[in-house]
Amino acid sequence: MKYTIQSGKYIFKNFIYILPFAIIPAFFFSISTDEKALISVLQKLATENIAQWEFNELFRAISVLNFGSWKSVVFGILGSILIIICVALMMALIEKHFRIGKRTYTGLFSKLNDNLISTAGYVFLILVIYEIWALLLSAFLFAVSRIPYIVIAYPAAAAFFIIMHVVLIYIIGALYLWLSCMQLTGFKALEALQYSYQLLSPLKIKLLIMQLITLFVAEFLICLCVVIAPNFVFVTILTTVLYTFMIMLYCVRMQVAYFDRDNIERADEKKY
Repeated sequence: MKYTIQSGKYIFKNFIYILPFAIIPAFFFSISTDEKALISVLQKLATENIAQWEFNELFRAISVLNFGSWKSVVFGILGSILIIICVALMMALIEKHFRIGKRTYTGLFSKLNDNLISTAGYVFLILVIYEIWALLLSAFLFAVSRIPYIVIAYPAAAAFFIIMHVVLIYIIGALYLWLSCMQLTGFKALEALQYSYQLLSPLKIKLLIMQLITLFVAEFLICLCVVIAPNFVFVTILTTVLYTFMIMLYCVRMQVAYFDRDNIERADEKKY
């Protein structure tokens, strides 16, 4: 909880500096969101018609690269490419601020060469994990929706939904400090993974619970966006804002947690 609070305060104080690196990929991911599929899934859920759920509809509502339309594919791929570049730059900016207390953009692009490969590998792995998870979750939800009894189908769907989220957060949580470790120590990938996991272990449960809560809140807000404003322009604006905050929180909290766990003195501010 303390890392989330510290990260929130850091984002608030340095919002204008890290915003450009988060809002660009957020915009592309927002456009790739299949709001029609999501609305359809939610409507059938609300009207007790989950028996009408279709697998491709569920997958399009959950996946980033859902192949539901050319728009989702193109903007999803562009978003994936841009988030690699933007996260590499954001991590470099935060590291510079934490280490020497300066938050200028000078020298960031030279640092990009050092961060790009590790960030690309990390983001690609996270996307692969998420897409496999989205495929499995869609399959499980589709399977339980075929159960003819609502009193069984709804609890089963809820159970699978929660369990699969716990699994996702557990897997991604185990990798959470990996990127920071690779970039700050220069360790090779496997060495950095082992060391970052050692740093994470003492607080893994608390951090995973906070990440799980954050994910559920984010998903609720995305669903709320498409329900209260079922219009492409409004959905794009609202989800862009949400994705921007999620990207900033994920990266800032990663750096905050790593610096604290590895006992690295921060030069930006002593207290938030």
